[in-house]
Amino acid sequence: MRKYFVTGFYLIIVGGILLLGGILMGANRSVVWDHGFKVTQRVNETYPLSDFKNIYIEGRDTNVNLKLGDRYKIRIDGDKSQMPEYKVKDDTLTVNGKSVKKQVGAGVIGRQEVTITIPMNKTLDNVNLRLADSNIKINDVSIDKMIKSSKDLDYDSNLYLNNVTVNNADKVNLYNATMSMKNSKVSNMSLIAGAYATVKADSTTITKSSFSLDESKLTIIKSNLDSVKSLANHSKVNLDTITLMNRNEFRLFGSGKFTGKAITTDGLDLAADNSFIDYFGKNYGKAYQSRIDANNLLYVKSTKAPIIIK
Repeated sequence: MRKYFVTGFYLIIVGGILLLGGILMGANRSVVWDHGFKVTQRVNETYPLSDFKNIYIEGRDTNVNLKLGDRYKIRIDGDKSQMPEYKVKDDTLTVNGKSVKKQVGAGVIGRQEVTITIPMNKTLDNVNLRLADSNIKINDVSIDKMIKSSKDLDYDSNLYLNNVTVNNADKVNLYNATMSMKNSKVSNMSLIAGAYATVKADSTTITKSSFSLDESKLTIIKSNLDSVKSLANHSKVNLDTITLMNRNEFRLFGSGKFTGKAITTDGLDLAADNSFIDYFGKNYGKAYQSRIDANNLLYVKSTKAPIIIK
């Protein structure tokens, strides 16, 4: 018995040395189950695409990057057996991502990475995103109509917009996920956020849009708001260094908090039914009004959440 134990111990040591050597030399480090165990094969390739005006992406575990470049093309980085399928037909690029397969080994494959490039002088008519457990990054692109929904409510995808123009964000759903807008212009957005979702905007103009928040958080800084309406249930709203144009309404139900700092507006209409209003360090009880007939007005009404302006 001792002989077998010693032999096994030495085999473990030798195997560990061989494994370490293989990793250092760049060998495949994982095995996936795909109708049997198979060694992973990493692919990082770019393919040309014909012209398109619309994008539809559906799948799981697939990170998506959309950006401007020299021509229409797609780059796919990931395991060969899990490569997303794509095609261009009737001016529409369709991408179907595959779920990450079960794996064993010293490495982790992770999500597939898909990078879609359109020429510098082109815009997109429609972008429809239906992804789960993914990250979506859109940079420097102009989109007429965008829809984001979750393929699986238990595993939503994060959305990051940087220097992006969206004329109509008809439907944006977040479930325990993050949406970030930076240096962007977003109009006609209908956003529904729930289950601890986070919505952030920085140096962004948001026009004629609505937010519906449930146990979520909305933070907007150094931005312009024009005709925005927000309904928040057990949620927090924070506005910091904001310029308001026309009437902007924020209603808070249940617990939560509204905080405003360095807000530029002509009028204020604040009401807190079962809480209080703190305006520049002074408690005004349940109501505070100033020039409520002004064209540029901030309207905030809460049931239990405090309203703090400073």
